[in-house]
Amino acid sequence: MTGTKTSAADRTALPRRDPREAALELLERGWRVKDPTVLDEMAVPECTYDLPGHPRMGNKEFMELMQHVWLAKPDLRIELLDMVVEGDLVASRVRFSGTQSGELLGIPPTGRFVTIDEILLERWDEHGRLLEFHQEADFLGMLGQLGVVPPKDAGPLGQLAHAVSSAVRFTWLKRKARRGGGRPR
Repeated sequence: MTGTKTSAADRTALPRRDPREAALELLERGWRVKDPTVLDEMAVPECTYDLPGHPRMGNKEFMELMQHVWLAKPDLRIELLDMVVEGDLVASRVRFSGTQSGELLGIPPTGRFVTIDEILLERWDEHGRLLEFHQEADFLGMLGQLGVVPPKDAGPLGQLAHAVSSAVRFTWLKRKARRGGGRPR
């Protein structure tokens, strides 16, 4: 890819590309290398992104979300667990892991290492340009690892105790982050 946006007419002149190769490049450049130009170069301008808990996004909004995650987890790692390709559709099961040392979706830095498994469904055109992106993820499990929700086995009193201690802890973490107090313990 040249690094410039291509028009619909220009895309017809692009060589054919295997969707598996394109999906692997997106994982590499988007999450391992953290390349801010990856969507400009690999996605059609009208590409859509559907993620749980978010309104449908375009390239700009999804790149902003990617950059938010990069900042929240600077040591982010991604592991490809499975990939299945059927025509222009690529289904991947991936595992993201990293230490939450920055604000993540409104949650102040906790300093905790978290792992989240995700299913990604991507539709690609014949030239290796992303058309659609869908994600399903275990966000509840991630929230548990961050201490935002109580453990699964907490009874009613355990849930209440968790709510009170979490409110105190998150207030302290927010204050510490505002003062630039560094990474929480």
